[in-house]
Amino acid sequence: MNFKSFQFKAFFRLFVGSIFLLSASLVCAQTVITVTHPEVPAPTLLDHGSKGQSVGDVRLWHFKAKANNSTEVMTDWIMTTTSVSEEPGGMESRITSAVFSFGSGSKDQIIIQGVASYPGTKATLVESSPTARAITGGTGKYAGVGGWVETTHLTDGSWQHVLRIK
Repeated sequence: MNFKSFQFKAFFRLFVGSIFLLSASLVCAQTVITVTHPEVPAPTLLDHGSKGQSVGDVRLWHFKAKANNSTEVMTDWIMTTTSVSEEPGGMESRITSAVFSFGSGSKDQIIIQGVASYPGTKATLVESSPTARAITGGTGKYAGVGGWVETTHLTDGSWQHVLRIK
């Protein structure tokens, strides 16, 4: 092996190694945004299926929140009941789709989806019980993001959503 061939192979290995390390650091990179808001207003309830609590019921919310950097966030939530317990006061399964719109307008959005258990007699999660949902995408500066959000209904009635963005 001549010296030029050795230099090329060494350079190539170094280049490939650098690209690998850069790619690995980008994959592991994470941004954390915390969104908080006071107690949510009563939802708009669409009573589908059987009268009263039943599979297919839909709850809708639209309200303001604030990010940890003081940016105003408009939130929109759609929650659909997918199972109802036969026991009085039992738990329901509800699928959630939500959008966090950052700043004025709706250019920069993060979309979340997931399923969680809810008390059948309440519109929201049990207090102090964190629930994880997937970040399924975004728009504007959040286009192509993924990750997860952990939502906690705090004991004072307020809410905290910790978005872990990859």
